[in-house]
Amino acid sequence: MQEAGLPDNEARRIATLQGLDILDTPREDRFDRYTCTIARAFDMPVALISLVDGSRQWFKSAVGIDRNETSRDVSFCGHAILGDGIFEVRNARLDPRFRDNPLVVGPPRIRFYAGAPLKASNGERLGTLCVIDRIPRELSEDEKTMLKTLADMVVGEIMRKVDAEADRSDRVTHAISGAEFFDSIADERDPSVLLFDIDDVLASHDDENSVTSPGEIFARLLHDHFPTARSIAHIGNYHFCVLLGPDEGIDEVKAINGLCSAAKNLLCFAEGHLFLTPFVGRLQYDPDRYATVDDMLVDAERMFLSHERQPVPHETDIKQLLKKLLGWRETIF
Repeated sequence: MQEAGLPDNEARRIATLQGLDILDTPREDRFDRYTCTIARAFDMPVALISLVDGSRQWFKSAVGIDRNETSRDVSFCGHAILGDGIFEVRNARLDPRFRDNPLVVGPPRIRFYAGAPLKASNGERLGTLCVIDRIPRELSEDEKTMLKTLADMVVGEIMRKVDAEADRSDRVTHAISGAEFFDSIADERDPSVLLFDIDDVLASHDDENSVTSPGEIFARLLHDHFPTARSIAHIGNYHFCVLLGPDEGIDEVKAINGLCSAAKNLLCFAEGHLFLTPFVGRLQYDPDRYATVDDMLVDAERMFLSHERQPVPHETDIKQLLKKLLGWRETIF
C-alpha cells in the first residue's frame, strides 16, 4: 500500500480546513442532497463529502457508508487532494498503490474511486466529493465534468454554512486569505488598506426577517468592485477592509465611487441618515512609519473609531480591537 504524501503548504491547508469550523458538525440536508444526487446519477453505492484533516478523513455527508471517518493513511482522498483534477482509480485491486489497502481487501471493498478536490478560494484543497463502487468502473468525460461542477457547488455550500453560523453581525463571505498578504507584505512596495464601515445599514437591519444580511451583500459588492484585491475581510462590528497590493490595476477612486453608488441602491440604512457613506479611509503601508503590520492595523482601528466619532480607546481596548484585526491573519475565506 502506498500512503499519500502531504500537499505543499500542508500547515496552511489544515489551518484553512479547521478555520471553517465544519469538522465534527452534524449531518445536514444541504450536503446530503449532493451525495444522494451523485450516487443516483452515477449509479454507485457510495458517495462522500470527505474532509481530509491531519490524521483522518471525516465525512460531512455519506451515502453507503455508516462510519463518520477513516484514517488518513489509508484514504483515497489523501491522494486526490494532491492535484486539481479528478483523481480516478479504475480498479484498485490492480493498482499497486491500493491493492493491499484495508479499504480494498476489507469493507467497503473499494474497487473504483473517483474524487474531485474541494478547493477553497485561497487555493487549498479541503477534501473531496467522491464516488466509490465495488466493481471496476471508468468515468466518461461528461461524468468527470459533472463531478467537478458538483464539487465546486459543495464548496459554495461550505462557505454559505460558515456565513450562516457566524454571529449575525459577522455574516460575511471571505474570499482570499489575509494570511497570504501578510506573509508577503514585507517584500512588496506600496500596499494599501481601504477601510469601510456600514454601521448605518446594519444598525437598522432586521436579521430575523431577512434572507441575506447586509454584511453579506456588502461583502459581495466589495468583491465585485475590487476583483484583484489581495484580501477582503469583515473584521468585526460593522468594519470591512480591502487589502490592495502594488500594481493591482484598480482605479481606487472609481471603484470606491461605484461601490458606494451600488450600496446605496441595494441597502436600506437607518432612518434619519440622509446618506450612506461606507468609505472610511485609506492607509498606505510605510516601513518608515510602521515598524510592523500590527502598527498599521492599530491605525486602521483608530480611523474607524474616528469615523464613528468615538473617543480614542484606552490601551486595553486597543489590544482587544487589535486582537480582532490580527484574527484576520487566520481567515481563509
